[in-house]
Amino acid sequence: MTMHTKWLDGALVFYDSTEPQRFVDAFGPDVTKFIEEFVKTPFSGANQPAAFLNTIVGSSTAALVAGTAGGSLLLTAGGQEDDGCNLQALGEAFLLASGKECYFGAKIKPSAVTENDFLIGLCITDTTLLGGMTDGVYFRKPDGAATMSFVLEKGSSETVTAYGSALVGGTWYTLEFYCDGTNIDWWVNGVAQTRPVATNLPNTEYLTPSVEWLNGATAGGPTLEIDWIRAIQINA
Repeated sequence: MTMHTKWLDGALVFYDSTEPQRFVDAFGPDVTKFIEEFVKTPFSGANQPAAFLNTIVGSSTAALVAGTAGGSLLLTAGGQEDDGCNLQALGEAFLLASGKECYFGAKIKPSAVTENDFLIGLCITDTTLLGGMTDGVYFRKPDGAATMSFVLEKGSSETVTAYGSALVGGTWYTLEFYCDGTNIDWWVNGVAQTRPVATNLPNTEYLTPSVEWLNGATAGGPTLEIDWIRAIQINA
């Protein structure tokens, strides 16, 4: 990665010069940001961080990975179907309204595909995100499938845009989107995907960084490793 900077609506934005959509940080009086590298924030046992709403089902665990360069979080689903972890940053702070440039990105690695579900993005607060929340912009892979979609959801109405390639277990994926309040674009591993119609862009609800990982079977304990999550908004 080669870092560059630019001014955007009065804020200084640091971005990856080879992936210009990828914000790394931003500074300014109107910047809202959530940057989690999973280096020191505890997620397991009695030390669950007060800044997160953590809903753990069954014998599932969420824990920092020891000996990982740069830090990462490992979500391990329990051995029963729909065991898993639902994690959200407390305090809905991101509004995808006109004039509010917003970047979201995350780097994830599922241990396997098909017999699990995941969702990651900006969502309304809900302890069962995959069970029927009402508003969000997120990446979703359903149980029983190896394919993923990018979803805009407003008032429980969805616009779903499929990612054309099957996911591969044990592979890192960088998932990103950028919204200017009118249009929204998304990338997988730096490759731009089809721009969705923004009819169901949730531009009237405040959202928060969110992830859910569930087991889709009654055996094993699939894992989702998360290297980083970033949500950076310029509130001009």
